[in-house]
Amino acid sequence: MHNGIGKRGTWLWAAFISLLSCGASAQEPIQVELFGEENNVPYAYLEDGIQPAGIYVRILREAFSKLPDYNVTFAAMPFKRGMDMLQSGQIIGYFPPYRRGDRDWIERYSVPILQETVVAICNDEYVRSHTPDHFPQDLKGAKFANNAGYRLAGPAFFTMVEQGDIQLEEANTTASNLRLLMAGRVDCYVNERMAILAGLRELDITPEIARKFNEVAIIAREFGYVAFGPDPDGQWPYRDRFADDLDRILGEMKENGEIDRLVTDYFAY
Repeated sequence: MHNGIGKRGTWLWAAFISLLSCGASAQEPIQVELFGEENNVPYAYLEDGIQPAGIYVRILREAFSKLPDYNVTFAAMPFKRGMDMLQSGQIIGYFPPYRRGDRDWIERYSVPILQETVVAICNDEYVRSHTPDHFPQDLKGAKFANNAGYRLAGPAFFTMVEQGDIQLEEANTTASNLRLLMAGRVDCYVNERMAILAGLRELDITPEIARKFNEVAIIAREFGYVAFGPDPDGQWPYRDRFADDLDRILGEMKENGEIDRLVTDYFAY
């Protein structure tokens, strides 16, 4: 009798655990749509104008594959529009903006994902006739290209723009701005170094032409993040848990070298 009760008790306990497991697995994952840039090659962009792609997309896809509680889809939009929608609470998150003091409305950032190097490049003609040793003060009178909405050149640069000491022409994409530089419509351009190299590759620029662009300044070394803005309508009550889980996985991926491998694989692809 004792053995029978014992077996029955074991069976009931196993059945109970099974029911609990079924209940847990039946819980639907939280649906999240995360937005990235659409013109920031090679980091976050639209491939063939349709599919979100780039280094950050690869890293984040891999991170979310380790978080089964969320079903994350990716979409893309231009930087300025994305930041406007993030600030107004229309989207949960946007990547990969840098930390900026004038974006105090951003409520939290993910852990740093990738370090990027922001540089200024100028064409041969400008460098031959000027001595741009100190950025931005030595660039007074220059005409710059800039990606619309980007503030990578820093506050001192944009103060000079406001004062009329530097002229600014803006286009939406790196490739468009490089065309302005090649055509002589601008003297210089500021962007992240790998983004510039990817833009040159996109335009199929020969090494001979590429050598006519001179890197005149390293402006900053910045990290890219996923930024989370305000939620005035309470659409994302799970946001902080989502962000905490993402931080944990990104930390593990950085620690074990997985992020470095994904970057290397991307450029080897």
